[in-house]
Amino acid sequence: MQKKWEALKEFSSARLEVFRWEDLLESGEARKPLEDALTTILTPAVLAHLPPSLHLGAGKNAIDAWISARAAESHVFVVQLRGSSEIIGLLIMVELPAEKDVRTLHLGYLLGESAWGKGFATELVSGLVSSARFEDNTQIIGGVDKNNGASARVLLKAGFKRSAALSTPETDQFVYIAPSS
Repeated sequence: MQKKWEALKEFSSARLEVFRWEDLLESGEARKPLEDALTTILTPAVLAHLPPSLHLGAGKNAIDAWISARAAESHVFVVQLRGSSEIIGLLIMVELPAEKDVRTLHLGYLLGESAWGKGFATELVSGLVSSARFEDNTQIIGGVDKNNGASARVLLKAGFKRSAALSTPETDQFVYIAPSS
């Protein structure tokens, strides 16, 4: 999939710094701390409610393969504690094929277990929707496993609405309609 979405390069909130990961990937020196952080973040509990395509493969190069797969298909942002170099998660945006002149972005995010229950996810998603400049006729969708009520609450707090038409018995789909520019 060709990546097009350029509405946002970075943003910050009260406690978070969020930036695209390209510079880290291109620097051998900066990539190693990212890989180390992801080794800690991408635990079975974190990945449990995500689609199989986002799970880690096996082998000693699993993190490298995971990073390469995300880089090829998505715009990925590193989520770091403000004023620190501590990486606590990732924000992933994938542009889907437009339908009926509506640009659709799929939102995904994951935070390490140590960041759970502290309001970081709500701060992250709310920061995204308030910081990005979206083209007219843009919607963001986020799928949430029915067993992951915490993520559903995050999206609702950030202004997303549940879509019965897009939801399935296993996954609730939430939609955010970006304000016209």
